[in-house]
Amino acid sequence: MKLLIVTGLRISELTNVRIRDVSQDGGQILVRGKGNKERIVFVPNHELQEDVRRHSEVRRRKSSVAAPLFLNTEGRRLRSATFRKRLRALSKRLDIEPHLTPHRFRHSAATLLIEEGIDIRTVQALLGHASLRTTEIYMRVSNYALRRAMERADVLRALSFRGQASETI
Repeated sequence: MKLLIVTGLRISELTNVRIRDVSQDGGQILVRGKGNKERIVFVPNHELQEDVRRHSEVRRRKSSVAAPLFLNTEGRRLRSATFRKRLRALSKRLDIEPHLTPHRFRHSAATLLIEEGIDIRTVQALLGHASLRTTEIYMRVSNYALRRAMERADVLRALSFRGQASETI
């Protein structure tokens, strides 16, 4: 779940990751998205990176590098449907309504990136969207995002750096 929220991966992309798709340090994952397009997904959180590294290392010792990274309880590739079922059960146990879905994690990841000021074209590439229009769905601007943008834009400070006088109202 952490990987989904941090990277914005589609559930099918996550469940199809193979051991060899993870970099030695756990910081990069090669994923195959829609249309079998490949892209690199970065794991920016050092704690999560270490978890991914350890997990892939354990899997590498037990299996071939072509084997799936994530397994179900029977030792086979974790399927998207199984993951969704587990999320639904977790939601029910934690009394979360509406229930959690992999796409909600993806939506949250995209929204957080945009709110943190990441350029929409960069978010498009990170999510593997072919069209910018698809990424624009996540552009619901919050008051928090607007405030942060205005703080970064500090117009008066920019003007004073250019040697222009500023008036106090």
